[in-house]
Amino acid sequence: MGALYLGVDVGTSSVKLTCIDEGGKVVATASEAYECSEPHPGWREINPETWWIAICSACSLLGEKVDLSLIKGVGATGQMHTTVLIDADGVPTCPAIMWNDQRTIDAVFTEKQWALSAGYPRVASFLSTGVPAINLAWIAKNNPEGLPKSEVFLSVSDWIALKFGGRAGTDYCGASTTGLYDNERQAWIGEVCEHFGIPESLLPVVEPSDAVIGAVVERASSETGIPAGAMIVRGTGDNPAAAICTGCLLEGVPTISLGTSGVLMCSSEGVDLPAVGKPVLFKWGNTLKTQIQLSIRSCGGAKEWWYGQILSSESYDLEDKAVEDPFYDMRDLMFYPHLSGEKVLHGCPSVRGAFLGLDLDTTRSELERALMEGTAYALRELKESVDHSEEWRSIRLVGGGAKNDFWAQTLSNVLGVDMVRMESSGAGQGAALLALSASCGQDLTAVAAGVCGKLDSIEKNDRAHELYDARFSRYMRIFEALQIIYELNRALRGFVWVSRPVKVPA
Repeated sequence: MGALYLGVDVGTSSVKLTCIDEGGKVVATASEAYECSEPHPGWREINPETWWIAICSACSLLGEKVDLSLIKGVGATGQMHTTVLIDADGVPTCPAIMWNDQRTIDAVFTEKQWALSAGYPRVASFLSTGVPAINLAWIAKNNPEGLPKSEVFLSVSDWIALKFGGRAGTDYCGASTTGLYDNERQAWIGEVCEHFGIPESLLPVVEPSDAVIGAVVERASSETGIPAGAMIVRGTGDNPAAAICTGCLLEGVPTISLGTSGVLMCSSEGVDLPAVGKPVLFKWGNTLKTQIQLSIRSCGGAKEWWYGQILSSESYDLEDKAVEDPFYDMRDLMFYPHLSGEKVLHGCPSVRGAFLGLDLDTTRSELERALMEGTAYALRELKESVDHSEEWRSIRLVGGGAKNDFWAQTLSNVLGVDMVRMESSGAGQGAALLALSASCGQDLTAVAAGVCGKLDSIEKNDRAHELYDARFSRYMRIFEALQIIYELNRALRGFVWVSRPVKVPA
């Protein structure tokens, strides 16, 4: 066996290692789970060292499948937005605040209003719970020693690359999703940083994702088994990394990822500032693209909640196969997947998930189908908000949820487009391809071209799509009412965040 390249993907609940050969083919994978901390309701944080311990454990498992001494390059990726603060020695100065953390929910509306009044509408569109700008502002206010004793803030992938032996910094994806960065000028916004109490000294250097930033050091080698001297590339966030393998980022083909969150992605050349959607910059070599990203926060996460917390089951199969018939009568049953709020189209962090239309005849299988339909409705809303998306004839599909045939077919029927399931190992493979590209001196596009394999195509059912059209209209009308209900509920509990006037009864 020739040279190997390692992609390290640090997710919300586990780390996954993906090892590829010189042709970009996946030769082995390994994973290790961990848990985040929830010290208060709605908080999500973790000691970054937990990630490293999991990586070391996963490397041990990987070493049972391949010869780790053959690894010549390492690329890191991971959950976007999660905020890591480190000191001059690279040691975390406080727990990392996760992307799905809700502790800043009451600050979001106020900060959005400030950004709009200060002339930063793009910043306003980025501000939400879990975003670095808001997280760092919270630390500055509630942990006064947190920022002064810190040297720089990093993303998850940045910290992992640093831990292996790379230099501190971030890529264009990491910078452009902080709420502190001007995509057009490709520079940090001093006034915004000052407003949030973030010293300019904490701002990391911004580099292309395929930049070589160092080599694996002896300490990291002894802990992981990855040979000292192996090249480290900058890496990127998990969604751009996954998009490398689907053709979305490099070819511009729309893609949906059914992971913990549900993400709709498309891309354009250079810097694009769409009216709707999060513009994520991605640069390799001298090439710069914008990945336009929209997401629902609970997708696969909603299924994990249902099966793990409610059913205590590891099986994702519907018990009653009759329910899989697209024309099965679901009566009034409907599910809203916003278990962690909604922040993309409506900017409503207070809204929560809901089952509606429950009756004494509702079965477990019906609830499971409703859950999958609800995520599909939410993803359809995202699709219809994208300019020219009506021209899309097919969408590529990746992520753990894509393996579920019924879910994939339901998504196709609800959105009214064919789905093409991709043969991809996800973000970890994309990170490994960055290392391979940098190592061999080939353009990323050429390296990735041979790995965008298609598993199968799922054709939409036109009759089912017509049925779902009517249900989707009802879904949207009810959602408008749900927003008002949840905002009123927060107002009655003594909170002040509302997006529209709410009359509170005396």
